[in-house]
Amino acid sequence: MNQTPISLQKTVWRGWPFVFLIATWLVVATQQITLPGVYMDAVDPDYLAVALLNRNAQPISAWLLGGNYLFHRAPFLISFYHGSQQVWLGLPFFALFGTTVTGLRLTHAMFALGILAALYVLLVRGGLKPWQAALAGAALAVDPAFSYAFRTQSYITLAPTAWLLLSLYAMQRASASATRARPWLVASGTLHGLAIVGYFIYAFYLPAMALALWLWCRGRPAAHANGWPREWLLPWLLGLAIGGIFYPIGYGLFIRDSGGLSQAWALFQQTQQSLGAFSARMSLGDRIAHIATMLEAVIGNWFHHQLIFGEYAPLPGSVPKLWLLVFVPAALWMYAELRGGASTLLRVVIALPVSFAAVALIFGSRLQGHHFVPLLPIVYAALAVAMFETAAAQPKRRWLHTVAALGFAALATLNMAGQVVEARRLAETRGTGYFSDAINRLADDLNALQAKPFLYIPDWGLSMPVAFLTRGTVGMDSVVNVTVARRMLCDGRNVAFAVITGNRAARIERWQEELRWGAPAVTAYAQADGKVVFELATFSARRDAPACAGER
Repeated sequence: MNQTPISLQKTVWRGWPFVFLIATWLVVATQQITLPGVYMDAVDPDYLAVALLNRNAQPISAWLLGGNYLFHRAPFLISFYHGSQQVWLGLPFFALFGTTVTGLRLTHAMFALGILAALYVLLVRGGLKPWQAALAGAALAVDPAFSYAFRTQSYITLAPTAWLLLSLYAMQRASASATRARPWLVASGTLHGLAIVGYFIYAFYLPAMALALWLWCRGRPAAHANGWPREWLLPWLLGLAIGGIFYPIGYGLFIRDSGGLSQAWALFQQTQQSLGAFSARMSLGDRIAHIATMLEAVIGNWFHHQLIFGEYAPLPGSVPKLWLLVFVPAALWMYAELRGGASTLLRVVIALPVSFAAVALIFGSRLQGHHFVPLLPIVYAALAVAMFETAAAQPKRRWLHTVAALGFAALATLNMAGQVVEARRLAETRGTGYFSDAINRLADDLNALQAKPFLYIPDWGLSMPVAFLTRGTVGMDSVVNVTVARRMLCDGRNVAFAVITGNRAARIERWQEELRWGAPAVTAYAQADGKVVFELATFSARRDAPACAGER
């Protein structure tokens, strides 16, 4: 009779740390939820969701790999190095929350929640107590480097970390299972394949994943004597192929659209040259220094701060935070090895950043802060495993558990101080430049119009946010066609030009001359300090305009 209450009490006791973790993140994620403005890359490829949600969506410029926009509505492979899973994973949330600024933030908050949940289950499965895993996750949740990643382009590189962590979790399950190792291995490989499709940089972890597979395989009681049985490696590789199948399919669609393999290869080479993916002229020392700088930029959050506010300003306590997250786990791992051997999980979470950095050396300075942001959950995991395992290994020194907990409490305190600093700056400036909330106001103005103009956006920075925030109700193009624009004006549809760069007045005047039309209504959109970010020149339709004589 008492089994049900006891079981319920046990479930609540084990579950409250995870609830605490979720609550902590939701509080952080919903602060000043509409700020800053929607940066172009912070909604790429999410903007493509509007064509799936709105059957009557106007034509918009879709930026993705040739042949991969199926039925002119469904994205497949966005580029040579990442797929469209953010669109498809976010689709039900966009349908629920809407394609507004708030809807975007809430959807990206769900991506972050996936990372925090995956981190939690990995740590608990690895031997940490639920409250210890939740404490580590909460410290990450309040870290501005984590939360502001989901208000910038870093969301696309960080989100697949959930797949990586779940891949390790599945590998742990395979190691502990005497009869169901193979399904768990296939699942692990599939999850890592999905991470690589999410963004190519997750392939940088493959050396560490191979090490993890070997270590957990070797530690399994039923493993073969050589420690690398075929029944472990092949299922994992099969899963990797399943999860990564989107790349070969997308490349195949691109080759067909390009007209053949040689044409596709030529286009690929052009893309690679324009990106400068491999900086061969850098010395090894410069490459290492660049990686160190990027790691500092991520942990100190000055990478995201520069994007949003256009200024260099690391978070309070960035230096002790860097030491705590990078050097303390490494030192405790070496200490554990000297004492007779670290756990497999500790070795793996230490190996992951090393593996990433080693492969990143090939790319020189091409990789920037958003490429290194995925290391953030890994270093938190490494610190948690290192500190709490060190405490558990010395049961006579129970005070070590308190020291570990206080270490994370101090880290969380530094992070909350950083949240306060960033929040004040955000409220003061509402973002600057391409990150200002001027784009939010433009979308509000367009949504308020009964008759939508056709919008030309020749400058980089506005097309994707406008398409997303207007739910595809505004037709637009990034290539100005004056003949087509004049025809629309003569047919009774207003035409607008968004101007960001150069001499805006001169550019608007030139379009007016080419259209042979009356002066447009020009609206300036400024950031909080009054600096104009862009202007919108709207030409009013007139069927009886002199320029329409040749259009009839």
